[in-house]
Amino acid sequence: MTRANEMPLTTKPLSLKVNACLFDVDGTIIISQPAIAAMWRDFGKDKPYFDAEHVIQISHGWRTYDAIAKFAPDFANEEYVEKLEGEIPEKYGQYSIEVPGAVKLCNDLNKLPKEKWAVATSGTRTMATKWFDFLGIKRPTYFITASDVKNGKPHPEPYLKGRNGLGFPINEKDPSKSKVVVFEDAPAGIEAGKAAGCKIIGIATTFDLEFLKEKGCDIIVKDHRSIRVGGYDAEKDEVELIFDDYLYAKGDLLEW
Repeated sequence: MTRANEMPLTTKPLSLKVNACLFDVDGTIIISQPAIAAMWRDFGKDKPYFDAEHVIQISHGWRTYDAIAKFAPDFANEEYVEKLEGEIPEKYGQYSIEVPGAVKLCNDLNKLPKEKWAVATSGTRTMATKWFDFLGIKRPTYFITASDVKNGKPHPEPYLKGRNGLGFPINEKDPSKSKVVVFEDAPAGIEAGKAAGCKIIGIATTFDLEFLKEKGCDIIVKDHRSIRVGGYDAEKDEVELIFDDYLYAKGDLLEW
Protein backbone atom coordinates (compact mmCIF):
# COMPACT_ATOMS: atom_id res chain seq x y z
CA MET A 1 0.00 0.00 0.00
CA THR A 2 1.36 3.45 -0.93
CA ARG A 3 1.59 5.95 1.93
CA ALA A 4 0.34 9.49 1.32
CA ASN A 5 3.77 11.06 1.66
CA GLU A 6 5.11 8.77 -1.07
CA MET A 7 2.63 10.13 -3.59
CA PRO A 8 4.00 12.83 -5.90
CA LEU A 9 2.66 16.33 -5.44
CA THR A 10 0.64 17.78 -8.30
CA THR A 11 -0.63 21.07 -6.86
CA LYS A 12 1.28 24.09 -8.15
CA PRO A 13 2.79 26.42 -7.18
CA LEU A 14 4.73 24.80 -4.34
CA SER A 15 6.29 26.84 -1.55
CA LEU A 16 9.39 25.51 0.20
CA LYS A 17 10.90 27.42 3.13
CA VAL A 18 14.55 26.62 3.77
CA ASN A 19 17.47 27.81 5.85
CA ALA A 20 20.09 27.52 3.12
CA CYS A 21 20.58 26.68 -0.56
CA LEU A 22 23.66 24.87 -1.89
CA PHE A 23 24.48 24.84 -5.60
CA ASP A 24 26.54 22.64 -7.83
CA VAL A 25 27.90 24.53 -10.87
CA ASP A 26 28.49 22.37 -13.95
CA GLY A 27 25.12 21.26 -15.34
CA THR A 28 23.29 23.14 -12.59
CA ILE A 29 24.22 26.80 -13.12
CA ILE A 30 26.05 26.52 -16.43
CA ILE A 31 25.85 23.82 -19.08
CA SER A 32 29.57 23.33 -19.43
CA GLN A 33 29.63 19.64 -20.33
CA PRO A 34 30.36 20.26 -24.05
CA ALA A 35 33.31 22.46 -23.08
CA ILE A 36 34.63 19.91 -20.60
CA ALA A 37 34.17 17.13 -23.17
CA ALA A 38 36.26 19.14 -25.63
CA MET A 39 38.97 19.44 -22.97
CA TRP A 40 38.98 15.66 -22.38
CA ARG A 41 39.25 14.96 -26.11
CA ASP A 42 42.22 17.30 -26.44
CA PHE A 43 43.80 15.83 -23.30
CA GLY A 44 43.56 12.32 -24.75
CA LYS A 45 44.92 13.08 -28.24
CA ASP A 46 48.50 12.07 -27.37
CA LYS A 47 47.54 9.33 -24.87
CA PRO A 48 46.50 6.12 -26.71
CA TYR A 49 45.58 4.45 -23.41
CA PHE A 50 43.14 7.22 -22.46
CA ASP A 51 39.54 6.66 -23.60
CA ALA A 52 38.19 10.19 -23.65
CA GLU A 53 34.65 9.15 -24.61
CA HIS A 54 34.45 6.73 -21.69
CA VAL A 55 35.69 9.37 -19.25
CA ILE A 56 33.18 11.88 -20.64
CA GLN A 57 30.36 9.39 -20.13
CA ILE A 58 31.12 8.42 -16.54
CA SER A 59 32.85 11.37 -14.88
CA HIS A 60 30.22 14.12 -14.77
CA GLY A 61 30.15 15.44 -11.21
CA TRP A 62 33.65 14.11 -10.44
CA ARG A 63 36.65 16.27 -9.71
CA THR A 64 38.92 16.38 -12.77
CA TYR A 65 41.80 15.37 -10.49
CA ASP A 66 39.96 12.19 -9.47
CA ALA A 67 39.26 11.27 -13.11
CA ILE A 68 42.88 11.84 -14.09
CA ALA A 69 44.12 9.91 -11.05
CA LYS A 70 42.01 6.94 -12.15
CA PHE A 71 42.58 6.99 -15.92
CA ALA A 72 45.87 8.86 -16.42
CA PRO A 73 47.63 8.72 -13.03
CA ASP A 74 50.95 10.01 -14.36
CA PHE A 75 49.24 13.39 -14.79
CA ALA A 76 47.58 13.48 -11.36
CA ASN A 77 49.24 16.68 -10.24
CA GLU A 78 47.09 19.34 -8.55
CA GLU A 79 48.88 22.29 -10.17
CA TYR A 80 48.59 20.68 -13.61
CA VAL A 81 44.88 19.96 -13.12
CA GLU A 82 44.25 23.53 -11.91
CA LYS A 83 45.91 24.87 -15.08
CA LEU A 84 44.07 22.38 -17.30
CA GLU A 85 40.66 23.30 -15.92
CA GLY A 86 41.45 27.00 -15.68
CA GLU A 87 41.92 27.16 -19.45
CA ILE A 88 38.50 25.64 -20.23
CA PRO A 89 36.43 28.87 -20.19
CA GLU A 90 38.85 30.63 -22.56
CA LYS A 91 39.52 27.68 -24.86
CA TYR A 92 36.07 26.11 -24.99
CA GLY A 93 33.68 28.64 -23.43
CA GLN A 94 31.83 29.08 -26.72
CA TYR A 95 30.30 25.65 -26.15
CA SER A 96 28.77 26.61 -22.79
CA ILE A 97 25.48 28.31 -21.92
CA GLU A 98 23.61 29.32 -18.79
CA VAL A 99 21.10 26.86 -17.38
CA PRO A 100 17.97 28.91 -18.15
CA GLY A 101 16.97 31.04 -15.17
CA ALA A 102 20.14 30.36 -13.17
CA VAL A 103 21.54 33.89 -13.36
CA LYS A 104 18.30 35.48 -12.18
CA LEU A 105 17.84 32.97 -9.35
CA CYS A 106 21.41 33.40 -8.07
CA ASN A 107 21.24 37.18 -8.35
CA ASP A 108 17.92 37.23 -6.49
CA LEU A 109 19.50 35.18 -3.70
CA ASN A 110 22.31 37.73 -3.62
CA LYS A 111 19.74 40.47 -2.95
CA LEU A 112 18.53 38.90 0.30
CA PRO A 113 19.42 40.75 3.52
CA LYS A 114 21.37 37.72 4.73
CA GLU A 115 23.52 35.33 2.74
CA LYS A 116 21.52 32.16 2.26
CA TRP A 117 23.40 30.30 -0.47
CA ALA A 118 26.74 28.67 -1.12
CA VAL A 119 28.46 26.82 -3.95
CA ALA A 120 29.98 23.34 -3.69
CA THR A 121 31.46 22.26 -7.01
CA SER A 122 33.76 19.48 -8.15
CA GLY A 123 35.48 21.99 -10.43
CA THR A 124 38.67 23.84 -9.55
CA ARG A 125 38.47 27.36 -8.10
CA THR A 126 40.00 28.89 -11.22
CA MET A 127 37.45 27.32 -13.56
CA ALA A 128 34.42 27.88 -11.31
CA THR A 129 35.40 31.52 -10.72
CA LYS A 130 35.69 32.11 -14.46
CA TRP A 131 32.28 30.55 -15.09
CA PHE A 132 30.70 32.95 -12.57
CA ASP A 133 32.48 35.87 -14.23
CA PHE A 134 31.34 34.53 -17.61
CA LEU A 135 27.70 34.57 -16.44
CA GLY A 136 27.91 37.80 -14.43
CA ILE A 137 27.00 36.26 -11.07
CA LYS A 138 28.54 37.59 -7.85
CA ARG A 139 30.09 34.65 -6.03
CA PRO A 140 28.79 33.82 -2.53
CA THR A 141 31.16 33.89 0.43
CA TYR A 142 31.19 30.10 0.75
CA PHE A 143 32.50 29.02 -2.64
CA ILE A 144 33.74 25.47 -2.13
CA THR A 145 35.76 23.95 -4.96
CA ALA A 146 37.78 20.81 -5.61
CA SER A 147 40.86 22.09 -3.80
CA ASP A 148 38.88 22.90 -0.64
CA VAL A 149 38.02 19.29 0.17
CA LYS A 150 39.90 16.07 0.74
CA ASN A 151 37.01 14.00 -0.58
CA GLY A 152 35.09 14.93 -3.72
CA LYS A 153 31.51 13.98 -4.53
CA PRO A 154 29.86 11.50 -4.01
CA HIS A 155 31.39 12.00 -0.56
CA PRO A 156 29.28 14.52 1.39
CA GLU A 157 32.24 16.71 2.42
CA PRO A 158 31.62 19.50 -0.15
CA TYR A 159 28.00 19.96 0.90
CA LEU A 160 28.75 19.55 4.60
CA LYS A 161 31.27 22.39 4.26
CA GLY A 162 28.64 24.52 2.56
CA ARG A 163 25.91 24.01 5.12
CA ASN A 164 28.34 24.33 8.04
CA GLY A 165 29.75 27.55 6.59
CA LEU A 166 26.27 29.08 6.38
CA GLY A 167 25.61 28.06 9.97
CA PHE A 168 23.25 25.12 9.44
CA PRO A 169 25.01 21.87 10.34
CA ILE A 170 22.95 18.71 10.43
CA ASN A 171 20.66 18.72 13.46
CA GLU A 172 20.13 15.04 14.18
CA LYS A 173 17.68 15.67 17.04
CA ASP A 174 15.47 18.07 15.10
CA PRO A 175 16.06 18.11 11.33
CA SER A 176 13.39 20.82 10.94
CA LYS A 177 15.80 23.24 12.63
CA SER A 178 18.28 22.90 9.79
CA LYS A 179 16.52 22.75 6.42
CA VAL A 180 19.02 22.82 3.57
CA VAL A 181 18.47 22.11 -0.12
CA VAL A 182 20.98 21.13 -2.78
CA PHE A 183 20.57 22.03 -6.44
CA GLU A 184 22.10 19.18 -8.48
CA ASP A 185 22.03 17.51 -11.86
CA ALA A 186 24.40 14.55 -11.47
CA PRO A 187 24.34 11.23 -9.58
CA ALA A 188 27.58 11.90 -7.65
CA GLY A 189 26.25 15.23 -6.41
CA ILE A 190 22.81 13.87 -5.57
CA GLU A 191 24.42 11.14 -3.48
CA ALA A 192 26.67 13.69 -1.77
CA GLY A 193 23.76 16.01 -0.99
CA LYS A 194 21.60 13.25 0.44
CA ALA A 195 24.49 12.02 2.59
CA ALA A 196 24.87 15.58 3.86
CA GLY A 197 21.27 15.50 5.09
CA CYS A 198 19.82 17.79 2.42
CA LYS A 199 16.73 17.68 0.23
CA ILE A 200 17.66 17.51 -3.45
CA ILE A 201 16.33 19.81 -6.15
CA GLY A 202 17.12 17.91 -9.33
CA ILE A 203 17.80 19.94 -12.47
CA ALA A 204 16.93 17.90 -15.58
CA THR A 205 19.68 19.27 -17.79
CA THR A 206 22.03 16.29 -17.94
CA PHE A 207 19.74 13.39 -17.02
CA ASP A 208 16.04 12.83 -17.58
CA LEU A 209 13.14 12.84 -15.14
CA GLU A 210 12.97 9.09 -14.53
CA PHE A 211 16.71 8.85 -13.88
CA LEU A 212 16.59 11.72 -11.36
CA LYS A 213 13.58 10.16 -9.62
CA GLU A 214 15.45 6.85 -9.40
CA LYS A 215 18.41 8.64 -7.80
CA GLY A 216 16.14 10.05 -5.10
CA CYS A 217 15.62 13.72 -5.94
CA ASP A 218 12.90 15.31 -3.81
CA ILE A 219 11.72 17.79 -6.43
CA ILE A 220 12.69 17.93 -10.10
CA VAL A 221 12.53 20.90 -12.45
CA LYS A 222 13.41 21.38 -16.10
CA ASP A 223 15.51 24.44 -15.26
CA HIS A 224 15.52 27.45 -12.94
CA ARG A 225 12.91 29.48 -14.79
CA SER A 226 10.20 27.77 -12.74
CA ILE A 227 11.77 28.79 -9.40
CA ARG A 228 11.60 32.21 -7.74
CA VAL A 229 12.64 33.67 -4.41
CA GLY A 230 9.54 34.54 -2.41
CA GLY A 231 11.15 36.42 0.44
CA TYR A 232 13.09 36.13 3.68
CA ASP A 233 11.70 35.53 7.18
CA ALA A 234 14.25 37.00 9.62
CA GLU A 235 12.57 35.48 12.69
CA LYS A 236 12.80 31.94 11.34
CA ASP A 237 15.92 32.67 9.25
CA GLU A 238 14.24 31.10 6.24
CA VAL A 239 14.09 31.95 2.56
CA GLU A 240 11.02 30.95 0.57
CA LEU A 241 11.50 29.17 -2.73
CA ILE A 242 8.40 29.14 -4.92
CA PHE A 243 8.15 26.47 -7.60
CA ASP A 244 5.63 27.73 -10.15
CA ASP A 245 6.15 24.52 -12.07
CA TYR A 246 7.97 21.24 -11.59
CA LEU A 247 8.22 17.83 -13.19
CA TYR A 248 7.96 15.86 -9.95
CA ALA A 249 7.82 16.46 -6.19
CA LYS A 250 7.66 14.04 -3.28
CA GLY A 251 4.64 14.28 -1.01
CA ASP A 252 6.74 14.49 2.15
CA LEU A 253 7.99 17.95 1.15
CA LEU A 254 4.80 19.31 2.75
CA GLU A 255 5.89 17.80 6.10
CA TRP A 256 9.39 19.29 6.08
